[in-house]
Amino acid sequence: MENVSLFCYNQLRNPNKKGCAIMKKVLLGCLGTVLVLLALLIGFLAYFGPDYGIFLFPPSPQDYARSVVKKLDFGLYTGKDWENEKKKALEKLESAKTYQDTYPVLEKLTKEAGGKHSYFLSPQDNPENWSESKNQPEVQNREGILYLKVPAFTGDAQAAKAYANKLSAALKKGDYQAVVVDLIDNTGGNMYPMIAGLSSLLPDEDLFQFVEKNGSKSAVSRSDILKQFGLEQTDEKAKKVPIAVLTNERTGSSGEMTVLAFKGLENVKIFGQPTASYTTGNNYYQLYDGAVLLLTTSSILDRTGKLYENEAIQPDVLTDQPLEEAESWLKGQIGE
Repeated sequence: MENVSLFCYNQLRNPNKKGCAIMKKVLLGCLGTVLVLLALLIGFLAYFGPDYGIFLFPPSPQDYARSVVKKLDFGLYTGKDWENEKKKALEKLESAKTYQDTYPVLEKLTKEAGGKHSYFLSPQDNPENWSESKNQPEVQNREGILYLKVPAFTGDAQAAKAYANKLSAALKKGDYQAVVVDLIDNTGGNMYPMIAGLSSLLPDEDLFQFVEKNGSKSAVSRSDILKQFGLEQTDEKAKKVPIAVLTNERTGSSGEMTVLAFKGLENVKIFGQPTASYTTGNNYYQLYDGAVLLLTTSSILDRTGKLYENEAIQPDVLTDQPLEEAESWLKGQIGE
């Protein structure tokens, strides 16, 4: 390149027809190389891009559906009949004229690939288009027992931080001897503000693990949660106080993941009813037209070694009066 540049410089000082012709050939050659590389890149993106949600041009309904079906291959429940189910679904979609025409078939196929915790949601049902959750935690200090109501949550980053900060601020005060974590009717949403807000009660160890269908595992620790949520890990150790966790049949999804963050700790006891049994891990995919795919791709392994696959979490104390039973146990723990 240096010699070419020097050559061009000399030609500018002492131009001649032969030199100009050679320089033109060099420039045309460079331009041709660039155009070839650009064409290859466009071809690569056009062929492989839809697999990753990248479309250079609006896809046909059939190409749109095929891009969704390729994602469904990673569903937890794609068994030996899966290829046949895919083929039947794609044949049904040959007559689709709009993206909306593909929705019923894709909804059904999503349930087959990912089970009951998986959803194909139209643009109108996209969680990003929901009005933000007004749910925020409730905090009460009941004569040394800190009561934390931890509700379901959906919302933007600002609302999520407000949610987490309300919990963490109450726990930082230190004017309590025991804690109630009330997850009754927490149907889920975003688990990160829930667990991040309660993180000072948790040890910095693996809280649970996601287990893919091929057997590979990925652990989630307290520091992972804080990092994902955009907070820095501190040297603060988990506060060692007795903790009662409350559940019922509507404690589901992210609410259940919050239960599992505590389950198996020696200072924790769970009171109430079995949970809603949405104990699996989901991947979130934003689709071309604003629709969303929530696909179950993993089961959950808790710190005790128990594997959950849309199985209810059983309380340590089965009761219809979880708060009363929990407060009685906590008072006994703190010597009242």
